[in-house]
Amino acid sequence: MSIIEGPIFQVAWVIHDIDAAEKRFTDDFGVEKWLRIPGVRFGPETCTYRGQPADYTIDVALGYAGGQQLELIAPVSGTNVYTEFLDRAGPGLHHVAWIPADYDAVLAGSDIVQQGEFEGVGMEFAYMEGGPIGSYVEVMRLSSDMRAMFDYLIPEGHRNPWQ
Repeated sequence: MSIIEGPIFQVAWVIHDIDAAEKRFTDDFGVEKWLRIPGVRFGPETCTYRGQPADYTIDVALGYAGGQQLELIAPVSGTNVYTEFLDRAGPGLHHVAWIPADYDAVLAGSDIVQQGEFEGVGMEFAYMEGGPIGSYVEVMRLSSDMRAMFDYLIPEGHRNPWQ
């Protein structure tokens, strides 16, 4: 039995240079616009990494290639799944993300590496080890405000999975 069903919502890369990564996706792959969110801090009150309170900051950029959401993550400070990945493998494809119908049920049966909340915006997330697939798998719970923001970003003629 699957713990998650439905389409992949997001494909994400961890990189060193967010400007260069945005430019590559724009010039070579047609991503028309990006939402840049610099200095996103996740603190120990709302985030854990490998079972311990976490404190880290990342820069994020979100864009769409057609109907597929792309995320670029550049670690700024702290230790987390992103710095771990860069140290182990260098820049590259880091995770795919789903928005499960029952977020809590997925967490209950999973080996969670990192989880947290993007405070004030209505998003919770958890990363699971990829095991034989190598990359991480992320699950998210999104508020209606976050879904509306993503709906605003998606190019005309495409739809997010919840629409």
